Amino acid sequence: MFRRILTATAFWIVTLLPAQATTGIALVIANQNYDRVRNAQGAGSVLQSVRRLEEMGFRVELATDLSAPAMEAALTQLSGALGDPANERVVIVYSGHVVSAKYGTWLMGTEATAAAPDSVARQGVRLQRLLDLAAQRQGGAIVAIADYGFPQVNAQGFSSGLPSSVAVPQGVSLVRGSGAGVTEFLRAIAAPGVNIGTLVRRRGSVQLEGFDPHLLTFLPADHQPVVDFELQAWESAVSTHSIEGYQAFLGDYPNGTYAEQARAELQSLQNTPERIEAALNLSRNERRAIQRDLTILGYEPRGIDGIFGSGTRAAIASWQGNNGHARTSFLNRDQIFALAQQGAQRAAELEAEARARQQAEERRDRAFWRDTGSGQDEVGLRSYLENFPDGIFSNVAQQRLDRIEADRRAAAQARDRAAWDQARQADRIPAYRQYIRDFPDGAFVEQARTRIRQLNAPEVPDPNIEAAQAAEAALRLPRFTREIIEQRLAAMGLEPGPVDGNFNNHTRRAIRRYQRASNMPVTGYLTQAIVARLLAEGVIDLLR
Repeated sequence: MFRRILTATAFWIVTLLPAQATTGIALVIANQNYDRVRNAQGAGSVLQSVRRLEEMGFRVELATDLSAPAMEAALTQLSGALGDPANERVVIVYSGHVVSAKYGTWLMGTEATAAAPDSVARQGVRLQRLLDLAAQRQGGAIVAIADYGFPQVNAQGFSSGLPSSVAVPQGVSLVRGSGAGVTEFLRAIAAPGVNIGTLVRRRGSVQLEGFDPHLLTFLPADHQPVVDFELQAWESAVSTHSIEGYQAFLGDYPNGTYAEQARAELQSLQNTPERIEAALNLSRNERRAIQRDLTILGYEPRGIDGIFGSGTRAAIASWQGNNGHARTSFLNRDQIFALAQQGAQRAAELEAEARARQQAEERRDRAFWRDTGSGQDEVGLRSYLENFPDGIFSNVAQQRLDRIEADRRAAAQARDRAAWDQARQADRIPAYRQYIRDFPDGAFVEQARTRIRQLNAPEVPDPNIEAAQAAEAALRLPRFTREIIEQRLAAMGLEPGPVDGNFNNHTRRAIRRYQRASNMPVTGYLTQAIVARLLAEGVIDLLR
């Protein structure tokens, strides 16, 4: 038997239901809206007859605006249903464009163009196909055609609409007419005790060919349709296709014909990835932890805010695909555990890599300090600071240089000091050269030469600094998060200064040291990935 399903463009796929006591089966195809030719305006009127057929116990399958392949598929399914002997009667209805030739008549699908010998068979279904199916129920078969002709018939040998007469198989009644006429005929013939021929002759709006029994009625005068309440409940559950619908059906028919199918559908709906994740009731902090793990593993969730938006869903789907899971973008408990384990392992690896790089950098730092005299002379101090501006001994080197300059200034003559102050105020190459010419043995000659070299060196602005500043500002880190970051930097020996949540020059230098040790772009500003790593590394320390 059929389930009733409305479709707009393509054929439906349904499971044939077990046999029930019904009046018969009916297939109603209404092709009103065509893609490339004028619409068959009014063809949908035949749908008005469906309810009457259903009231009299017919199992009705509705389909609107089908292509030729979809119509063929529908007829194939009908053929299978006719194999059930319980279906004693069959009504096949087509409403739409029709084209004819000497060698056949075609009911046209919605993809139809101009009728031509090389295309009509692909764009339509032969009327004979419907008549042959109906012949399986001789004496209880009606084929009704609402003929809307065809708007483009240019090929020789073709004509619009049904031919003047049709060869109808024995025992099949072919009824033809307008959409309104066929509709009224179908509604009337569904009444018990009505004779097909008498009805056609009385109304005059349709024509009858083929089987015209004078004494037999299509439905017996005492016909009473059998109402299958379980089937109605099942169809209602299928139409809603919801957990509540299937639960309601099983509550009424726990051992019914469709109970097994209902349980299968219910389980399928309850086990959707979205529902499985929702059942975990993840807290905001647990969602943040998942986003941190994704970030550490290189999947960008576009924020660590505990809100699973499109960025997080895309990151989850990418992680699932790369780990052999279905790309649902929703997590189950096992996947969360696996993600957390991978995140912790990667965080440990990153920490170890950063520690190794930091140790190597420290060895190079200490070696350079040693090789330049361990800060015993000004040249060595300046060379050290040029190569390691944030190095281990940078504070010591700067303090010693400050003392050297202070001592120089204190020992310099007033004229020398005044000239140097004037050059420093101008801070231009000509001013420094003038100072060297005037004071070739002056106390500040070495500083003047160093500054000339610096001014001569081409400035290479870092285009990433402004972007790095903006990216950190966009994170909107609260004060307690900044303090945690400072604590983490201090624990790593990077000397961020006071742990107060205020990022001063010491903090920026510590961040640059961390970035350099972690093989990251050295900007002195935080990114989401750095924050995630620092927080993750802090958690790992707490667990040791």
